Amino acid sequence: MDPLNCGLVAFRHAPVPLSGVCYGRLDVTAELTAEAAAAAIERGLADLRVRPRAVWSSPLSRCAAPAAELAARLGAPHAVDERLLEIAYGAWEGRAWSDIERDDPLAYAAWLRDWERVGPPGGESAIEVEARVRSFWQALGATSGTSGASDAGPHLLVAHAGVLRALRVVACGTSWIEAMSAPAPHLAPERFPLPTSFVPLADR
Repeated sequence: MDPLNCGLVAFRHAPVPLSGVCYGRLDVTAELTAEAAAAAIERGLADLRVRPRAVWSSPLSRCAAPAAELAARLGAPHAVDERLLEIAYGAWEGRAWSDIERDDPLAYAAWLRDWERVGPPGGESAIEVEARVRSFWQALGATSGTSGASDAGPHLLVAHAGVLRALRVVACGTSWIEAMSAPAPHLAPERFPLPTSFVPLADR
């Protein structure tokens, strides 16, 4: 990927102190303080030799708190966008995956069979996450001109894993299977191009 066409740099948030629990939309506190996570991301930006023009995040604190700290350090605006929320797991939020499999076997099996199109009860499918992330990505491209690059520097996103993987689909053209198979390490950078032309989602 041409670094000159990388208009968006994304870092997954710091780890959270949960294991084996479904926590997409839960506002879980990260293991690192906002200051520590921001410092780690700032070091990653220094390695890339980029200075972001703006910092984006979801409203959830594991992304929003370090993003706000980064914005203050960099002298850049911080914007919160609900399209950047983690996937919604609906009725499964906050429950252990083992309990979900035991207590809701039919819905769990249906989700495993067709998770790209089927969401948990009251939650989202991968395709629904893709639609809102695509809307954000296209709007970002529209504000950055038509070339997908800018002399003003890239946008920075402190992201959830589900949003990172959706960006792989919408910005890089990977399949959802490929996007899910590749790791999404915490506090590691991933670079994405912006659209070369902007077409509103409703017109596609």
